[in-house]
Order: sequence, then C-alpha cells, then structure tokens
Amino acid sequence: MDMVRCMLKAKQLPREFWAEAVATAVYILNRCPTKSVYDKTPEEAWSGRRPSIRHLRIFGCIAYAHVPNQLRKKLDDKGEKCIFI
Repeated sequence: MDMVRCMLKAKQLPREFWAEAVATAVYILNRCPTKSVYDKTPEEAWSGRRPSIRHLRIFGCIAYAHVPNQLRKKLDDKGEKCIFI
C-alpha cells in the first residue's frame, strides 16, 4: 500500500483513484524480479516469457486522447488533454 499511497501523493490525485493505483502497482510488481521465483519476474514464472516494460508510462502524467473526426469540426483540436491513469 506504500507504493499506492506514493503514486497518489506524488501526482496530487484524490483518493477516489485508489483502485486504479492498486491495479497499476500490482501490474508493475508482477514485472519486477523477485527472489521467491529465483530472480525471475512473477509474470515470467507464470507465462514462461520475459515481460516487456517498454509500454509503461508514469502514473498520473499528462496525456492526450485522440478525438475522432466524427466528433470534431474543421478547426477543433485533434486531441483532448487528460491525466494518464
């Protein structure tokens, strides 16, 4: 729970996002090596494949969501500013 608390505090997010923070923490921890499975990641021990972490982003960072053509007019923004959770 320390990891979850730190993630929420670091980005000044409200406690309502605790479930998303827990899911992210579990996802990250499952991709970190541990001694209990002989320096493998839990994901690697379960699936037999080494997990990739190239797709990970910082919890709570600024992100942009694409707005489809059908939902915007000619001069509207193509993206909407969001917080990545």
